Amino acid sequence: MKLAKRAAAAVLAALLLAGCAGAPAQSGTDASGASQSASQPAEPTPEPHEASTEMPLPAEGISALTGRAAEHPSRRPVAVMVSNDAAARPQWGIGTADLLIEANTGGENTSLMAVFDSMERAVKVGPVCQGRDLFLQMVMPVNAIPMYIGSDIYTSNLVNWYTYQPLDGVYIGVNAYNLDGERDLTAPQELCWYADSRLIQSAMESYGQSVDGETPTYFYFDEAAAPAKGNGYRLDIGYGAQRTAQLVYDEADDRYFLKENDQDQLDGAKEDGLVRYTNVLVLMASSGLKDDGATRDYDMTGGDGLYLSGGGAVQIKWKKGEADQPLQLFDAEGQPLSMRPGRSYIGIWGGFEGQSLRMLDASGAEQPLPGAPAPMASAAGADAGTSVPGEPASAPAEPASAAG
Repeated sequence: MKLAKRAAAAVLAALLLAGCAGAPAQSGTDASGASQSASQPAEPTPEPHEASTEMPLPAEGISALTGRAAEHPSRRPVAVMVSNDAAARPQWGIGTADLLIEANTGGENTSLMAVFDSMERAVKVGPVCQGRDLFLQMVMPVNAIPMYIGSDIYTSNLVNWYTYQPLDGVYIGVNAYNLDGERDLTAPQELCWYADSRLIQSAMESYGQSVDGETPTYFYFDEAAAPAKGNGYRLDIGYGAQRTAQLVYDEADDRYFLKENDQDQLDGAKEDGLVRYTNVLVLMASSGLKDDGATRDYDMTGGDGLYLSGGGAVQIKWKKGEADQPLQLFDAEGQPLSMRPGRSYIGIWGGFEGQSLRMLDASGAEQPLPGAPAPMASAAGADAGTSVPGEPASAPAEPASAAG
């Protein structure tokens, strides 16, 4: 069989050393393949680093990610990097993820991270793409198992510094990832690999790691936490010229459907294919460029944001800090924010040139939004620029990679 012929880890590594299609090159090269400057960060010596325990453990039997009953409450979450290129769709697993995180980490598109509260729920997730440190910072505080194929130097530095073990397909290969043979007939093979729930436990054990462990709660949950209905029926998050995510509230379903160009974004591994979430969060974060001049950097210490649920929306504040510190949400009065139990979407938005943000109420009227964050100083010495919420900004002056 075609699949069997490719069932060697060396084949997977050779095919995917360059990461996802269109992703910036890694291991000493920039997106064009040229050598990186001398300012490229050096690999630090790994040192033990204790994880933060500021967020409490959920009640017994409750999922740390959704606030609902967990089938496997003793498991660590699994966090899979998923390509969001047009050629990668329909993806697998984004419609069943307990938490979906989206951000632009370079170019005009985004990457996704699909997070599940246990390995058993990560049945088929992909196509798996390159690891990015921004996404890892969002899941390290809950002791998630990161899964990706290839990583840039910033991601490598992060996991080394915190002695944090990912399942990187470049090294673990087919011991953790499977190939979709049907898609392999028509698509580039780097868009055919997926995380397979049946392989995760043995893959972790090969590193002397466990899939079990306590997971601090990701959010505070409250059934009555929905904002007043009316002003948050649709949110358009412009991440770049190649990606505007639309979160559209459906009254009958009481959830937000994920769309693009007013078409449903689909999950090919889900029976109805629909991708929908109870909660939608936008974290506004000052952004610049890292010292490679291409990778997006974000100030994750905190900022303004939005929380949408049940057709209503409120402006919020958030803070985080170091990579191992938990995300914390606050209402307008500075009190800890609770969210409705359910599955959630998080968009990290920098407001830089080429990005936009628009929110509509039930009648279709535009709603006021917090101002875009000021750009942060870029390590590369470039000004990231800002856009205006509700108004698409002009395209970047120079083209960059299409991958998030």
